[in-house]
Amino acid sequence: MRPGPLFALPVAVFLAVGFAMPILIVAWYSLMAPRTFDLTTVFTLANYRAAFTEGYGQPFFWSLGLAALTTLTCLLIAWPTAKVLHAHAGRVATIATALVALPIFVSESVRLFGLSLFLMPGGGIFAGSMRALFGVSIGTILNTKFAVYLGMVYIHLPFMLFPVLLGVALIPPDRVEAARDLGAGRWQVLREIELPLALPGLVIGSLLTFVLCIGANAEAAILGGRAITVVTTAIEQRFNYAQDWPMGAALTMLMIAVTAAVVFPALARVDLNRLIRR
Repeated sequence: MRPGPLFALPVAVFLAVGFAMPILIVAWYSLMAPRTFDLTTVFTLANYRAAFTEGYGQPFFWSLGLAALTTLTCLLIAWPTAKVLHAHAGRVATIATALVALPIFVSESVRLFGLSLFLMPGGGIFAGSMRALFGVSIGTILNTKFAVYLGMVYIHLPFMLFPVLLGVALIPPDRVEAARDLGAGRWQVLREIELPLALPGLVIGSLLTFVLCIGANAEAAILGGRAITVVTTAIEQRFNYAQDWPMGAALTMLMIAVTAAVVFPALARVDLNRLIRR
């Protein structure tokens, strides 16, 4: 046996046992009769049909919409931020980057509870400061859809910023200068030079953010109250409270299918070798 396949065998076994097998088990459960635990039952698609006819479509599309909107917002924030950090590389940029990365090492729930304290009405940090400093009483966005969206951007921005920063580093400054010398405007340089060259970082950051957002539920639970139900919450309820494992498995497989439909075509457009060599 050649050394290459031999060295790859432990990784292949690990992926098969830790990744492929659990997905196959979930897929098996999703094809069982509704509300049963009979592994020998005749396979059926009833759970998938029920996922779109019994009210699960709304949390499903809420999750997709919030993930897409959060990804777009993080991208719009990360691009100019990465440009500034790269242009002013040095001690200040290093400190700013460290401050952005630092919250990643703090529990997500802790950060979200801190944000909820900031947004609380009356006794919240923001409302209390406005009343103490300016004598102004304001309301709160806590327990609203906008609060969930704000929390998702707050949590996932670092996961977008660092791949985008890597993508910006792939842009040779001499090409940008040459394009400007030839009369290209700012938007033309952005569209035809910077974005195509930084595309690997943009794609990786977008995929990472989207995948994390589509599986997020802490933001909706802590900041949204009952204003919104995401599909991960519905899956948890099916598995834990309703003990309806086939429906929970069907919803899980639908999320896996959507994620795969987004991730694999996007990764096919990324030259990972070029990104790693850089």
